[in-house]
Order: sequence, then C-alpha cells, then structure tokens
Amino acid sequence: MRILISGGGTGGHIYPALAVATHLRNIYNAEILYLGSDDGLETQLVPAAGFRMATIKAGKLQRYVSVKTVKGIARVPIGMVQAVGIVRKFRPDATFTSGGYVAVPAGLASRLNGVPLLLHQQDVPPNLSNKLIGPLADRISIAFADSQQYFPADKTLLLGNPIRQEILDVRQVSVQQARIQLGLSPDLPLILVTGGSQGARHLNQVVARALPELLQFCQVLQISGQKLLTETQSLSESTIAGLDSELKQRYRLVPYLTDEMALALRAAELVVCRAGAATLSELAVLEKPSILVPLPPAIGSSPQEANAETFRRAQAAEVIKNDVLKPELLISRVQHIVNSACLLDMAQALKSFARPTATSDIAEAVVHMAQSTTGAQTPENKRINV
Repeated sequence: MRILISGGGTGGHIYPALAVATHLRNIYNAEILYLGSDDGLETQLVPAAGFRMATIKAGKLQRYVSVKTVKGIARVPIGMVQAVGIVRKFRPDATFTSGGYVAVPAGLASRLNGVPLLLHQQDVPPNLSNKLIGPLADRISIAFADSQQYFPADKTLLLGNPIRQEILDVRQVSVQQARIQLGLSPDLPLILVTGGSQGARHLNQVVARALPELLQFCQVLQISGQKLLTETQSLSESTIAGLDSELKQRYRLVPYLTDEMALALRAAELVVCRAGAATLSELAVLEKPSILVPLPPAIGSSPQEANAETFRRAQAAEVIKNDVLKPELLISRVQHIVNSACLLDMAQALKSFARPTATSDIAEAVVHMAQSTTGAQTPENKRINV
C-alpha cells in the first residue's frame, strides 16, 4: 500500500501529517512518500522523522497583492507540473493532506491521476488552500464540530486532530508527580504560560508585569520563545526584584521546552496560551483549563479567534483578546479561575472536544480509501467503516 502525504509551511501542518504517516507506516506497513515545498520547514522535519520526501515549487497564496504574492503565483504552475509527475511515478493508492499551500498541487495532482484524497481541516474555519481543494476531496476529516458548516456533510468525518504520543502517555503521570519531575512544588498551583514556538511578545510582557501578584498564590512556568528570552528575562527580573527569595523561586522562565512540554502541560493547573488547533486538541485530551489569548488577525479573520470562540461558547476555556489583555485583568481572571469551581467546570466541558484516538482514526480512513483502489485488506483483515 502506497500513501502520499502532504502538508507544509508551518509545524502546525507538518506535525499532524507526520503523526498520520508514522501510524500508517508502523501499523499498516504502508510505503510513504511525503510531498513538500522546496523552501518549507518540512525539508528539515520530514527527513529527520525518517520519511522519503519529494519537493516541488509551491507558491504561497495571499489574499492581498504584494511582491510575495506575484512570486508565489509564478511558482504555482511549475509546482503543479512537478506534483503531477511525482504522483504518476509514485502511483499512490491514496493521498492525505493536512493543509498549507503545498497541499494544493498535491491535491490537484492526485485528483488528475484518479487517486482518492483525504483532506484534514485542523482549525475551525478552513484556510485558503483547503477551501480550494475541498471540493476535490473524497473525504474531509475535521477536528471540531463547528467546521461541519464549511464542508458537505456526506463526506465529512469528525475525527479530531492527531495527538502526539507523549501527550497521550503523560496522562498516566499524576499532576503532583509531573511537578516534581520538573523540579517544581507539588502542592502549589502551576500556571503555564506559552505563546507557541516563536513566543508572543505582548503575552510575555503582560505576564512578566503581573508576576508580583501571581506569585503570591501560585507558581509560574513561562515559555518565552528563544528570540524573546532576553527581553522577557530582563523585564521579569525587574518586576520581581522586590520580592523575597521564596516567592522568586516560584517563577521559572525558559526559552522553549521539547521533551518536557507534555510534562509541563500535565503539571499545570491552568494554561495561558494562544489558540492554535493542535494546542487546543492537546488541552482537551489532558482536560486542562485555559485562558486563551488568540493570535490577532493580520488580514481577514483569524482562525485562532474562531477556535477560541468555539471553546469559550462551550465554557471549556476563557478568552481574552490580545489587545484587551492587561496585567490587572490577567491577575483577576487567574485568581477567579484557580479559586473557584471554574477549573472543574472547564475540565468537564473539555471532554466533548477530546479525541485521543484521532491519529489512528484518520489513518484508518486513509487505509479505507486505499482499499477502494487496491482491494487490499488491513492487518488481521480489519474492515473500517467511516
């Protein structure tokens, strides 16, 4: 069974695709070819994950006119020809795309060659690339029920976002034990603050200024992002300079976490973060209450704001807009949530979004489509209904 996997541009598109690819390889012994852009982050991540990769010239599609838009459009026909050639040579039994502009030529080339296509929509509202190839997909997997309105019901599957195995595994660790492993107090509530891999300057600054009050009743683990570490460290040191040593020890600042990120999420009482689809899916699986500060829209609507609204409406999280966030507001909201029944209420509401088997469910849907091409059976003659 040969499966073409595509998704690129950012880790948010690449990691879910790699999770599905890994499951298909390990469980179904599928031969995987990853189709990516020659200038995307996938050129680093895919080979590191042990997958064979083919690259094309994919053009990023913008909703506005600029020099980058013109250059991106110029790459599209070249990439399309390259994608068609790759699909014809590899002859996949099915294609899975997880979004990003490289998914457009991958989806089109698959359609032109009669290869069944499963498109995955991570955020609530579809991005431009998924809007373009959505009509071509045989199946569309969505992470959140609110995405159903954007796609035909008869070919849409509510399967969730692929979840990292370390997130699933860390559920076996108690909250107190997770804190101990991180070198933190096991009994003091932990507020985890993260703005994503690149960090979030405004979020970092607000939290740093709120530290003198926050540290009176909790401990704070702040992930600043590598580029924002120095300025965040300088600001936080100045704001807590007047505190006694015991309170100062309740604060830890790190540029990023890799192996310990799952442990940090497990250890948290409350998470203050952006509202990316992968983050929200992980919070749901771990049943972690949060204050969401969605990335503000640059041009057009922000998918993060729509994601956050979905959780807010279900009372699974509290939302504070980025331009409204101030130290005083953050302090009051954290105090209210930590010292009330909100934590339990949010954790209960998060269960409706939790889909811990999303990776295997999506992989099974891909295999089901491949079976329609090859007539092959899955391991142990397992039949799949989607």
